[in-house]
Amino acid sequence: MVTDHRIAAKSCLLTTRAAKWATVQVGVGRTVSEVAAELDCDWHTVNDAVTTYGSALLAADRKRWTKTRAIGLDETSFVRLADTHTSYATTVCDVEHHQIIEILPSRNFVDVAGFLDKQSAGWKGQIAFGALDMSATYAAVYSVILPKAAQVIDPFHVISLANRALDSVRRRVQNEQTGHRGRRHDPLYKARRALLVGEERLTAKATQRLTSLLALGDPNAEVAIAYRVKERLREFYRTRDIDTARAMLTELVEHCRRRTMPAELQRLGTTLHRWSVKICNYHLARMSNGPTEALNNLIKRIKRTGFGFRNFDNYRIRALLYAGKPNWRILNSIIVQ
Repeated sequence: MVTDHRIAAKSCLLTTRAAKWATVQVGVGRTVSEVAAELDCDWHTVNDAVTTYGSALLAADRKRWTKTRAIGLDETSFVRLADTHTSYATTVCDVEHHQIIEILPSRNFVDVAGFLDKQSAGWKGQIAFGALDMSATYAAVYSVILPKAAQVIDPFHVISLANRALDSVRRRVQNEQTGHRGRRHDPLYKARRALLVGEERLTAKATQRLTSLLALGDPNAEVAIAYRVKERLREFYRTRDIDTARAMLTELVEHCRRRTMPAELQRLGTTLHRWSVKICNYHLARMSNGPTEALNNLIKRIKRTGFGFRNFDNYRIRALLYAGKPNWRILNSIIVQ
């Protein structure tokens, strides 16, 4: 039997034109079921076509690999296999151009490092920055595979760490002072939200109210100290000069690690000290892992649209077509035998 790819690809039940149209429709966020209903065909027919032409498009579109100087690594849940086990995937993102490069079926060091190690020496040599959260696994991947890249800890996770330390101090002091968890009339419970808001965003009235609540519920000023530490860390990120920023962080770490400080702040100081170089590297590039986190939200939208995935290849193709910004013009010239 003679086949003609201009009519249909081998083993594809849709014509080439219909298969490419379906790939575009699914790529912009429509469900496979919706497209299948419009074409009056089976779900598997459309999904096989999207898999075939989506894979060919992603393989041909190499631009997302060649233009980046800064990448980000972040994990996202792929599928919950049982009540006690969740399978995770790793998103490799171009944080400079806000584009997904690849999605890996693991967050394991060997798998992620192996993937990056397989890339060309030219590509690895052009990576100047590697963004991450406080993940020892991803930090080790960068250190081994991309040792020349400056690792940048995401500011959001650092501030979140300080907020958690502050809230832990507040809850402990609350229990020590009242003997119970926070209730709506307790001063520290009333202050819980204002404590986590940036100082510059509080109105004069809110600032005065916070000061009064701390005076009532925080007799030893432990919560107030934790609040000042959090605000000093936010000031660190607003600083433009890297030398000044380094000095600020060093001073803050030493302050937190004093024996007279609350235990929660001592632990915070130890963590900041361990990651201090990578935290300060933010001031070299002003880049963060925020784009990776944002693109992970787009991936989660695809998961919700598809009511979850069990097949990783389907998950990867759908996510990259939707959130990976593929060059759709290439699709018209793709030939699948």
